[in-house]
Parts: sequence; C-alpha cells; structure tokens
Amino acid sequence: MTQISKGDALRIVQSIREGTPPPARLVHHLHVGRERWLEGMAWYLDAAKDDDLSAVRLVIGEYGSGKTHFLRMTAHMALERRFVISEVTLSKEVRLDRFETVWRKIMENLATPESHGEPEDIDGLLRRWCEQVAQSPEQLQQALSELERIPQLDPDFRQALRGYLRAWFEGGDRDPYLQWFKGDRIKPKGVRTCIDRKNARAMLRSLIQFLKHMGYSGLVLFLDELELIMWQSQKVRDANYDVLRQFIDDADNLRNFLMLCSATPQMCANDQKGFPSYPALWQRLGGLLGGVEGDYRAITVDLDKAPLSDDNLLDLARRLRTCHGVAYTWQADQVVPDEFLSQLIKGAKAQGGEISLPRLVAQATISLLEAKQQNPDQELESLLPNVLRDAVERIRQQERARHRQWE
Repeated sequence: MTQISKGDALRIVQSIREGTPPPARLVHHLHVGRERWLEGMAWYLDAAKDDDLSAVRLVIGEYGSGKTHFLRMTAHMALERRFVISEVTLSKEVRLDRFETVWRKIMENLATPESHGEPEDIDGLLRRWCEQVAQSPEQLQQALSELERIPQLDPDFRQALRGYLRAWFEGGDRDPYLQWFKGDRIKPKGVRTCIDRKNARAMLRSLIQFLKHMGYSGLVLFLDELELIMWQSQKVRDANYDVLRQFIDDADNLRNFLMLCSATPQMCANDQKGFPSYPALWQRLGGLLGGVEGDYRAITVDLDKAPLSDDNLLDLARRLRTCHGVAYTWQADQVVPDEFLSQLIKGAKAQGGEISLPRLVAQATISLLEAKQQNPDQELESLLPNVLRDAVERIRQQERARHRQWE
C-alpha cells in the first residue's frame, strides 16, 4: 500500500463508516483482488482513448459486493488516461426518464485529472478553457474560429460555447450560458433550445467532442444503483428502460465514450420489473449478457462470480488498519495484529450470507479499530461480538434508507 496523508486516511475511514467507497482518487488504497476484471476494463479505456471506441458495460453484483468500488477504481484508471469522469447515482430525484435531472448531475459531477478526480462541474472546465485560449483579442478570435471546426457539435451547444467565451473575455454575464449548460430551462442569447430528453444524445456527443477539443481522452460516465428503477411504477420504469436502450443504441454513433452501469442480478432475472420486462431493451441485452466464462471484456462484469478470497479480505482489513492508524496517529498494526484480523474475518463469515462479506468485513474492521483505539484497556476478544453486531445493524440501516419506495 502506498503512503497516504492523514487527511486522505481520515476521508477513507469516514467513507467506510458511511457505507460508501472512497472517492476515485483514493479508492486504489483499498483495492484488493479482481485483477483480471480490471485488466478488461483497462482494455476498454485504452480502446476508447486510442481507437475511438464507445461502449456500455454493466457491473452486476449483490448489495455490498463492491460495484461502486469497482466503478471508482475504473474512474481512477480513467483519470490516469486523461479522461473526464462523471458519477451519477440514480435516486427518487435523479431519474433516466427525466433526463434533465441526470444531465444536471453529469454537469455537476464532472471531474478531471486537474481536479484530482474531485467534482469541479462544467463551470470549472469552461473557466479553465477560457483561461487557456483567450488571453488576448487575437487568441479569442482564433478560439472562436476553432470552435467552428469541431465536428458533430450541436449548433446550440456551439453557440453557448461562443457566448460563454465572449462573456468571459469581455467581462460580461456568463451566467445564462452556464445555467443552460447545467440544464436549466433557459435560452441565452443565440440559443434556440433547452437541454432535455429529446436532444440528450446530441448534447452528450457535443460534450464529448468539446472535451476532446480541450485535449482530454473522452468521457467516462458512471450510472450507479440502476436497480432502483425496479421500485418505480411500470410507466416510469419503462420510460427509464427506454432511455437506457437509447444509450446502448447510440454507442456506435459516439466516440471516446464509456458508460458503466451498476445493477443487481435481480435486474437480469426479474421478468416483471427487471430488464426482461422491457422487450426493446432486453433484446439488445439478451445476446450480450452472460458471455463466455473467462471473458473479461464481455459487456457484463459479474462481481458475484469473482468473490474475494480470504487472503483478499485480510489484505483489505490490513489496508483499513493502516488508514486508521495514520488517521488517528496510533500504532494500529501493533495493537491489532494480523491474527486477530483473521479472527474478525472468520466471525464475519459466520454471520451468514445475508450481508455481503466484503462490506461486513470493512465495516466491522473500522468499528473494531474505533473501539480499540478509544478504549485501549478492553481486550480485542471482548470487543468482537459487539463490533460484528453493530456492523450488521449499521448496514441494515443503510440498506433501509436506500430502499425507500419511489413516488
């Protein structure tokens, strides 16, 4: 494990407490196992960067199996290859059938190598572009001319870029153009339409072309928790699936773009509410899901078929121990030895299969370290039963919060 700062270690510990993986720039500190699947994802990233590939992939796994972690490891690798990334978690308020809500999140969560994977939104990108290309009237005119030569750029997207660039150089009001890029129902001067579901694919293509113009490799979009679509009414569910179908259909018409969607196995198996319930989508997925055993470049990354070994889990617990020791400045590796971490993993496995083992081990390890560091006189063996019970209950509470019915 590479060295880590106290601030980054604290952030990792806090993320695990909250039941989420660390952000993309830190997630590699905890990554263990599944190397072949990451090699397959690296192939897609390289092909999107060097060969203009565009593709949609599904990351399938039960709750807590590591889907979001895998997405963020992919994001980490994408940033190393100078992609712009954006992670969108679907929710009651962010729905594919209301694409303007998804677009708003895409724009809000845009992250670049310059921002070290932290969201800087479309405003940060546009300001950096302006600073690079418009330091003089001559540079401004050259930049405006170059905008005309960007291929496959939607006319309104091009006009909004022009308006923003001119306003930035002249000290004018950039806000109407910025709000338009963010998906607000506004039409700044010279722009005829708003961004909505009807023109979403054209706008997405335009965004990718603009990112390429700025010198990036392309765009990697992550849609997390796709399974929440199943909790909606049939009408809303079908509308969501139709948007996903459009993304898949349009992959061949885009370049330098990857979209990764996380979902549970029930999405593929549930005939009433999952992918099979919408034939137009299922026909496109049916021949692609499953794949050949050992095909790490298949459309589906099935994490349940690549469980973490006991050695992987022990490595994960060690990494968490290192982070906690740095975060709170104590000799965690001396106080909580490897032998006891193995005992914790054994206890987590004895809890049964209700909760994903990696998630339970991560939560329980942090809980144990918290308890021991703050109560040094207590024996580790006496802490373990409560630590495991508390971790199970915390995970259940987190899942109940996630599974509230959508209105």
